[in-house]
Amino acid sequence: MKTKILTLAALGIILTSCGGPGKAEYDTAAQKICDCMSKKTAENEAAAAESDFNIDMTDLDYSLCALEVAGDVDPFDDQMGKSIAEKCPDLNETHKKYVEGSK
Repeated sequence: MKTKILTLAALGIILTSCGGPGKAEYDTAAQKICDCMSKKTAENEAAAAESDFNIDMTDLDYSLCALEVAGDVDPFDDQMGKSIAEKCPDLNETHKKYVEGSK
């Protein structure tokens, strides 16, 4: 009896771990990227106000923000693009460039 229960428990764990992240996980990751980019944009604007030297760091910043969620979801997955378009449409083109740059 114990063997059957342990076998069923192990099977349940295996089946739940085989499924990849769903839309909710991608939406959460997209929101983290949106928040990260908002923070980095504010930091860059503050730095630009203090200096005459102004470099567009959007692509690098996006890569760093995407790296923060890469352990949870695949930032190159199609669902990530959909979630980014839904959560922060202003970053949609940046995400597309990020995916294209990885190829």
